[in-house]
Amino acid sequence: MYQAQQSEGACAPAATIYEEHQFVALYREEAPKLRSFLRRRIWLEDDRDDMVQEAFTRLAASRSSTAWSNPGAYLHGIVRHLLADRVRAWAKSRPLDPTACAADQEMPGPDAAAELNQMREHYRLAIDRLPPRTKEVYLLHRVDELGYRQIAEQLSISMRTVEWHVAEAIVRIGKNIGNANG
Repeated sequence: MYQAQQSEGACAPAATIYEEHQFVALYREEAPKLRSFLRRRIWLEDDRDDMVQEAFTRLAASRSSTAWSNPGAYLHGIVRHLLADRVRAWAKSRPLDPTACAADQEMPGPDAAAELNQMREHYRLAIDRLPPRTKEVYLLHRVDELGYRQIAEQLSISMRTVEWHVAEAIVRIGKNIGNANG
């Protein structure tokens, strides 16, 4: 549906690949789907809008041909990733151990804690299902927080290959988490 213009190359930034009207059409088609997906997971509309905006910003900055071959799936992968990051940040800020909470701190409800634990489990299983090299690259990027260049040097692969593995991991994790959630 949204085909990249071949004259600019598959790795050119989005702004040079897509015409503005194509990107607007993509936004009009995918943004409501992303908001609908997030509506069940985030209560605040502003937070949902920010997350959708962030996903499109990352897509626009992406040089990955994988992202542009199926931008809808890529956007959903980004949103799921952002959601996982949000849950991870929230989990770090709030201890789930009831004995570790001070008496005046508000504890997460049992539903929120169960949902968080379920999401963590789905995320962990999705990472475990990645092909070994993709998993290695993804974990170096996300857990060890290495940049693409550092990963490329460490594994003796090109930066483009690193980008491909990270994008592939995001798409696969998104699909696995999506399948797990129904």
